[in-house]
Amino acid sequence: MISLLRADLFKTRKRAMGWVMLIIIALFVPLQMLATAFTTPTKVNYSFPGVLLQGLDPVGFLGPLLLIILGAVIVGSEYGYDTWKNLLTRRADRVPFIISKWLVLMVAIGIGLIVLVPFGLALGLALNAALHLTGPIAPLSLGSVLVIILLQALTPLMAGSIAIMGSVIGRSSVAGMIAGIVWFLADSLLGGVFAPASFTSSIGVIQAQLTDVVQSSNGSIAQVHISGILAGPLGIIPGLLVVVYLVIPIAIAAYLFQKRDMVGVG
Repeated sequence: MISLLRADLFKTRKRAMGWVMLIIIALFVPLQMLATAFTTPTKVNYSFPGVLLQGLDPVGFLGPLLLIILGAVIVGSEYGYDTWKNLLTRRADRVPFIISKWLVLMVAIGIGLIVLVPFGLALGLALNAALHLTGPIAPLSLGSVLVIILLQALTPLMAGSIAIMGSVIGRSSVAGMIAGIVWFLADSLLGGVFAPASFTSSIGVIQAQLTDVVQSSNGSIAQVHISGILAGPLGIIPGLLVVVYLVIPIAIAAYLFQKRDMVGVG
């Protein structure tokens, strides 16, 4: 597994696409923070520790889309270049190949957090000092901020996992991108129609359970009150739903990949 992961990370690092996507999402951080600070200085306050979340503001929308592209490409390119036949001769078990691709997504998200969080922190503190921002301070502790950061990373991971599954099913990067985008749109719609079954809504509930606040898609922080039902034994349902959602697409991808023959380009 280690050798597979190292090989996948090497291939991903050599692709310019991954670095371009990181640059794109990083460019949105100063654009959004500067626009907000200059237009509504009395409503903004980039103080610590809440400022740690500013670098993640673009992740709510751009993060899933970029991970969909990455997840689809790291699997679909093997079909497109017909390299699976050579790779599969090295191992009898095929499941580690899919697990390795999934771990690449986790590493990519980790790199993104390492870059975006300090970037947002430095820019936010600089803007606070330069513009004397006087907005309300977000009611957050450092522990709550770290929990929100970790939970915010789960939606892009989920989207990338769906893209991997789609690429295996359709044997192409395009199939993976379509699957990921359809899931992202359907989950957003489900959140408005039947929130308990939505992945992103479940993430919001878990945030509220652990921190008493929720970060919306536009980055704003709001305090919430958890109902007695979700504070009791039934409160584990959102966490279980998130785990099931994360496991199912990779399990399906690994199962199908192991069972069927490779026939080159789909």
